[in-house]
Amino acid sequence: MIRKLLPAGLFSLFAFFVYMDFGPSIELILVLPLALVAPLWEPAGYLSLTFLGFLLVYRSIGGFVGIFTLIFAIQYVESIYLAKRSAPAEHYYVLFAGTLLAVPIYYFAYLLSLYTPSFVNTALAAIFVVLLYVLFYLLVRR
Repeated sequence: MIRKLLPAGLFSLFAFFVYMDFGPSIELILVLPLALVAPLWEPAGYLSLTFLGFLLVYRSIGGFVGIFTLIFAIQYVESIYLAKRSAPAEHYYVLFAGTLLAVPIYYFAYLLSLYTPSFVNTALAAIFVVLLYVLFYLLVRR
């Protein structure tokens, strides 16, 4: 039962952070209705994530609020996917651990960006993403 309620709770957190980012504007209409349709049609959730990513970059929203908006959006869409497949609890733990690891990585990359050229930051971010993917692939494969 709790696995069916988890996406609703994550959606409320996601909607709260989107409202904090954009306020009552057209961006809210682009992102949230697609996210609401996600339980019925999975690609709508990924379209919502895409629009959210573009809007966060376009509006230059970053920091704590921007990273947590994206974290809750990813957790919402992926928890819908896991709930539909009746995934075990371990998969949810991996999802939450993986998305919450974005916070220290974000701030580590921010600290590095103060001392390195921008190309190096992009390369380091790509390396972090690949290493996280490999780590969680190995964990889930077992």
